Amino acid sequence: MPPVIEPPNSVLLVVGREEFTPPQSFGGATCAATGDCVAIGVVRGAPVRISFVAEPQDDSLIRLGDFTLETEGMVSIRDVYHREQESIGVTAGAVSLVVWVDDDQEPGEVLVEIREI
Repeated sequence: MPPVIEPPNSVLLVVGREEFTPPQSFGGATCAATGDCVAIGVVRGAPVRISFVAEPQDDSLIRLGDFTLETEGMVSIRDVYHREQESIGVTAGAVSLVVWVDDDQEPGEVLVEIREI
C-alpha cells in the first residue's frame, strides 16, 4: 500500500538533486517541470497516496507526463517546504520519469515510474 501524506498545500515536488530549480509556473497544467524538478498539483486539503513504481498495475490511472530528470543518485518526493516524503536510489545522471495519477485535475494518488536511461 503506497504511503499516505497530507501535504501542507496542493503541490508535491519530485526532485533529483539537493539544489534544484522548481518550475516558475504550471501554465494551467497539473504538472510542470525543469531539468531537475517535476512539480505536481494534488488534491487540496486531503491526504494523498504517493509511491515510486517500476510500472503501474492499475489500468485506470492517467499518464500525466513524461520527463527526463537530472539526478545526483537519488530521486525524492518532497513537499514545498523541502520535507522528504519518499525517496529511491538511482544511478547518478539522468532518469526517465513518468507521472501517473488517478485524476488529471486534483490527483489524490500519484505514482512516479522511474527508468534509468
